[in-house]
Amino acid sequence: MSPAQALPEQKILDFLKQKTVVETSGVGFIIGIEGIDAAGKRTQSSLLRSWLIRRGIRTEILSFPDYTTHLGMELKKFLAGERDYSPHLSHILFAANRWEKRETIENYLSHGKVVIVDRYTESNLVYGVANGLPLDWLVNLEEGLPKASLVLVLDAPTGKLFDRRGHLKDRYEGDLTLQERARKTYLELAGRFGWVVINADEGSQSVQMSIVKAVSQHLSVKTGQTI
Repeated sequence: MSPAQALPEQKILDFLKQKTVVETSGVGFIIGIEGIDAAGKRTQSSLLRSWLIRRGIRTEILSFPDYTTHLGMELKKFLAGERDYSPHLSHILFAANRWEKRETIENYLSHGKVVIVDRYTESNLVYGVANGLPLDWLVNLEEGLPKASLVLVLDAPTGKLFDRRGHLKDRYEGDLTLQERARKTYLELAGRFGWVVINADEGSQSVQMSIVKAVSQHLSVKTGQTI
């Protein structure tokens, strides 16, 4: 039984489906853009931001790890192979990097903005499980951070994505076995927790159309209006 299977389901469901006070008040919400490395998260996050702004929706974009912070710089050294940390410690650092930006995220939400996040809490859960860590332990690291209202998982065959990075790969990007385990875990957890899987094995425009469709449906439910 995998670490993702042998865990208290209700506790994890409560965490992943919990919404922040800011979000439930109808002020702002988070869209998480997820997927294994080289799935096109950065490109699609930028395209989605532009699409939302053109429709008059105030939008901010964040990306994790955030290498501009103290912990982010340490994570950059870890991923570059300049530091060696255990899986437990490295995933504590990944979570703490988001905690460094908690106030920024909450400020955006309180001002009614949509916050697009390229890799959010779900990423730490997935890669943590792929690294053999218990899901409930990983959930506890993220407890207290604003939750994503919509999670989009960009999915494509690992082999194809692995070649996109060329020879410039970090510790995680260069580990094909880890990427394969992460993809499998993304799909497994998406099925369990209602994340939306987007076929990213297509051209950028097709992927964008699928994302826009999912986001439009989500916005229509939240606002009661057709976007």
